[in-house]
Amino acid sequence: MKQTIKKTKRVHTVKDLMNHLAQHQIEIPLKVIVSIVAGYFLQLPYFERFIFISNQRPGDGRYEKSYWDLTFLFFYICVFTAARASFMKYVLLPLARWCNVSPKKYDRFCEQAWSFVYYTCSFSAGIAVMYGTEWWFDSRYFWIDYPVTDYTEAFKYYYLVQFAFWLQQIFVLQIEAPRKDYRELVMHHINTLLLIFASYLCNFTRVGNAVFVCMDLPDAVLALAKTLNYTCPGIICNATFVMMLFSWMYTRVYLYGCIMLSTWTEPDLYVNFRLAPLEGWWFPHFVVYIIFALMFGLYCLILFWTAMIFKVLYKIVFTENASDVRSDDEDEEVHVLEKDDLTQRSGMKSNGLTQRTRRSTRKTNGTN
Repeated sequence: MKQTIKKTKRVHTVKDLMNHLAQHQIEIPLKVIVSIVAGYFLQLPYFERFIFISNQRPGDGRYEKSYWDLTFLFFYICVFTAARASFMKYVLLPLARWCNVSPKKYDRFCEQAWSFVYYTCSFSAGIAVMYGTEWWFDSRYFWIDYPVTDYTEAFKYYYLVQFAFWLQQIFVLQIEAPRKDYRELVMHHINTLLLIFASYLCNFTRVGNAVFVCMDLPDAVLALAKTLNYTCPGIICNATFVMMLFSWMYTRVYLYGCIMLSTWTEPDLYVNFRLAPLEGWWFPHFVVYIIFALMFGLYCLILFWTAMIFKVLYKIVFTENASDVRSDDEDEEVHVLEKDDLTQRSGMKSNGLTQRTRRSTRKTNGTN
């Protein structure tokens, strides 16, 4: 009597793990989320620390940093992963079909539409927590009250949710269709995460808030311009692109440049340099050079993409309509998104399909 032995596929490498997570980017995070939420409603100890911020200070109700912030980050990384995949699959993909987007651009449309939704929300939240504060684009107050070790409830939620989003973006970068500026994007994400981590750990969150706001506005308008380019290329798309250019030059090139220069010149005027971590002081003088180097590295990438934006502007004025500022793919072939592609694309790669097989599969599907 023959027995059939089922072989289970094991995850051996980081790439295998990414492929597995990409195939189940709704199911796996959703199971984690449901388990944590169920633990919270069952009033199991510590489960609320995954969902809500921790370490409220008695008396004034303000919040300080906590090791439990790590559990909060983990939970919201799962939330963003499941929310992004679900929203793209069940909302944006049908919307792309309804808007008659080219099937070759389904994935790009969904990615950019999701980015527009998130960056619009994050920019609005950043303005809300920043508006009316002493550091409302008055860079002196980035440093005058250093160290600031306590936050309002809204500010701590905002900062940690942003941190979780950018941590989750590392995973997103691995599962999105590749771009020609992939290396620059990796450098941008690493630099951004280092700045977020350092600003939160070392109590430079006021600077971080201002930088988030400067970055999120043009990202939202850029994502909108790209989304419109896939649905209604022409004057509306081009007008949105020009609006993005103005926001980009004002916030990312000018305002962020001012913030970067502030980190170089103003700490000497307002900060008593010393290192005393238990008191919240993480600011010996050499830290000025570290902060400035990280911010300058990000600024170099901004200037790189600024040059690409002006290339697109040249095409709008002299040759053709606006196209994606960052190249869509490594080659001319763009993978067609089928019904369940948002969860199965990486799985196809891991199954060892050759480029020739994928081409023939696309040609076959193109007749349906």
